[in-house]
Amino acid sequence: MASAIKSSPAREGSSAGKRRSGTSSRGRSSSRKPVKRRRPFNRRWLWLAAVLGVLWGLLWQAPASWLSAAVWRASGQRVLLAQAQGTWHNGSALLVLEGGAGSRGATVLPGMLHWTVRLGSFWRGALQAQIDWPTVSSQALQVDARFGLSQSTLALRPAGGGPDAPWQGALPLSVLDGLGTPWNTVALQGQAQFTLRGLHLESVAGRMRLGGQVQIDLPDVASRLSVVAPIGSYTLSITGQGADAQVALRSDKGPLLLEGKGVWNGQALQFLGTGRATPGNEAAMANLLSLLGRREGDHVQIAL
Repeated sequence: MASAIKSSPAREGSSAGKRRSGTSSRGRSSSRKPVKRRRPFNRRWLWLAAVLGVLWGLLWQAPASWLSAAVWRASGQRVLLAQAQGTWHNGSALLVLEGGAGSRGATVLPGMLHWTVRLGSFWRGALQAQIDWPTVSSQALQVDARFGLSQSTLALRPAGGGPDAPWQGALPLSVLDGLGTPWNTVALQGQAQFTLRGLHLESVAGRMRLGGQVQIDLPDVASRLSVVAPIGSYTLSITGQGADAQVALRSDKGPLLLEGKGVWNGQALQFLGTGRATPGNEAAMANLLSLLGRREGDHVQIAL
């Protein structure tokens, strides 16, 4: 009995210690912060990135015919990139001029032109393009474009040159035949030698503005309507001045003398000029003069 009585306190002490130990362990566990479980990575974002990458790859490798269709629409069906090869950002094509919707005439300009588009600054609203056209010019032409919500700018200059450096080229006048009447009737022959200096186009609130200068020299021009060749040498200059561009035409020599001035306001051209034959060439120039305008005495009035 005595041994039973003595062992009872020991068991009680042992159970009490277990209770204290259990209480302290629960206290320590309750003081710990709950561990946050990491959410599994959402695979939908991974799929979205993959799809966007595939779409960008397909767009980057889109054929040059996409650019041809865009130029065709933007030019009012007057400029076509035929036999386009390569991609829209690195390709080549033949340039074709037409008279617009409903026109049956077309002229293929000489030689293949090649273009390269750079998109390094596209996310800032700018891009660059380089056009190589060896048949027309020995200088590559650089095009700098900037796009904005209300204003866009297109600047032309020789590749590697400053903004005011001249870019020069030449084209046969026969390319005008594809523009329809009256060009296909007059059928001019000769070379058009043009110089672009600081040329840039701006679109502000839907209105076009031209800056810089374009000069087109037309030496020793001939026409199918005249038995006299050449009919003259001429210079056409276009100078951008603020909202308007000044247009001037003058004759340097020849039996057919032309002169006039006009203004292009970004939407339409207003031009007034005169044409006359030098003494002794009135009969030879009669057909050409009748196409140019209304006769008034010894000259015709040209109005566009």
